[in-house]
Amino acid sequence: MFGISSKSITLILFKLSITTVNHASHGYTLHPKPPSFLLSTSTTSTELKMSTTTSKPDPTVASVPKMGQRWRKSTKQIATLGPAASTPEMIEKLFLAGADVFRLNFSHGSQEQKKELLEIIRGIEAKYSHPIAILGDLQGPKLRVGEFSNPDGEMLVEGAIFRFDLDEAKGDSKRVQLPHPEIIEASEIGHVLLIDDGKVKLEVCGKGAGWIDCEVIVEGKIKDRKGVNTPDSVLEISPMTPKDRSDLEYMLGIGVDWVALSFVQRPEDIMEINRLIDEKLPQDMFRPAVMAKIEKPSCFIGDSLAEIVALCDGIMVARGDLGVECAPEDVPLLQKEIIDCCRDLGKPVAVATQMLESMIESPTPTRAEASDVATAIYDGADAIMLSAESAAGKYPEESVAMQQRIINRVEGDRHYRTLLNSMQEELIKNTATDAIIMSAKAIANTIKAKAIVCFTLRGSTVLRASKGRPGVPVLAISPFKETSRQLALSWGVYPELPRSGSYGFVEEEDMFNYEQPVIEKTTDDFDMVLKNACRAALAKGLVSDPEDLLVVTAGLPFGTPGAANVIRVVPAAGPSCWDGMCRVDYD
Repeated sequence: MFGISSKSITLILFKLSITTVNHASHGYTLHPKPPSFLLSTSTTSTELKMSTTTSKPDPTVASVPKMGQRWRKSTKQIATLGPAASTPEMIEKLFLAGADVFRLNFSHGSQEQKKELLEIIRGIEAKYSHPIAILGDLQGPKLRVGEFSNPDGEMLVEGAIFRFDLDEAKGDSKRVQLPHPEIIEASEIGHVLLIDDGKVKLEVCGKGAGWIDCEVIVEGKIKDRKGVNTPDSVLEISPMTPKDRSDLEYMLGIGVDWVALSFVQRPEDIMEINRLIDEKLPQDMFRPAVMAKIEKPSCFIGDSLAEIVALCDGIMVARGDLGVECAPEDVPLLQKEIIDCCRDLGKPVAVATQMLESMIESPTPTRAEASDVATAIYDGADAIMLSAESAAGKYPEESVAMQQRIINRVEGDRHYRTLLNSMQEELIKNTATDAIIMSAKAIANTIKAKAIVCFTLRGSTVLRASKGRPGVPVLAISPFKETSRQLALSWGVYPELPRSGSYGFVEEEDMFNYEQPVIEKTTDDFDMVLKNACRAALAKGLVSDPEDLLVVTAGLPFGTPGAANVIRVVPAAGPSCWDGMCRVDYD
């Protein structure tokens, strides 16, 4: 009647959708949805009139979501919250500047303060309809010396003999209490003790019941309650103090997405926190992912590192304590070793500590710091982290923005892609899911697809896709918002925030059972969730034309954890919009 083809209608509405998204205020204002009928390839003029009055629009790609194009980067950013970043306004600025994960450091502040921050983050997440991960970081044991009679402490000179014992009497120039019998028991002749982050170095030269004598190797002043590091000793001590156990239980109650465990020495430490989570997790709460902080040399004894990585869900290269207990020249090599191990086992890894340290006081980093951040990205890290820079510095927003600038610059370098590609052959495993994922990557490269779409229940398929470092974004769609949040840490993954417990669109009032997720079984339902994927790709700016292609992987029936047995190529306009598009031409 109007002399317009169905393909033309699709193209007009798709362009209208993108224009509406891109011209919104910051790209995030919800505009009235255009009529869903315009994506149909067989709509009559009568149906056009009737469709405009339909109260429940058909879920198609032309329905404009809340959030428009977001920044394009594969490496994720973790920002620590603190005094400088604790208001809704500042946290929102950090999110818009590039933060994908917010770290709550339970070493400082009260539990109630952490809950307030979590609620602010959840509000920002809802506002932008984009999953944001929350990482709760446990303090871990703090090993410290006792107190001295002299409030200014004592100067230990090189070559002097100094004793550490269990006597509670205040210390002097000859001795001081070391209220940790585990250190005394584990210390052997020749072992090193480091005081105050390595400013004072001592070597054990004598040992008895409840005491050790040490020779001062690097002289310096020792004061009340200064920290002690034991690089040569594996201590028979739990990584979780009573405070940590209380904090963990609180984290489980408020629903953090990741829990970071400090003071990890051996695989048994990961078993311990996993056991505690299983015991303390409330019935109606989603299990958080566990991140091990690698900061002790004992993690590199034998096969300990691989065992630790296999037992946890992610790793943090905690270069603070690692840099104290290991030689400075070893830290870059250990960083690469940790990242390689995580890549091999398909676990996300974040590099942390002193990445942009000077930006605590300065609006710009040093060139060495910029190179440090870039090196972590070139090494293949999934994420990079800011600590005091965002938590207590003068320029929290600028610090996050600077990290994003470095990420964009590195990821745009041809050498970066060459490095990633060179790592792929050794990462391929002989499983059906890996075969599907590698095939999806190859197809995406061949047809120049804009993204790989993974339907996933708990994230295992998406993690395999991220592990392969495809040259296109990975759009993750899960019925669990908690899964989507946890995936926000993974390289190249754009998780979608589900509206409810289904891959497709169901009524908001529908209740969802985590143990029995909605399973779509028919072809029609599969088409429905494919349309949902197309909408999500448009929302995140991954597609810009109705003829853009998406490579979709899924496991049928839906709801089968870890299964990936379907690959489908879909145009961005929707699974039913192939007419006149993307044909194979024959000579």
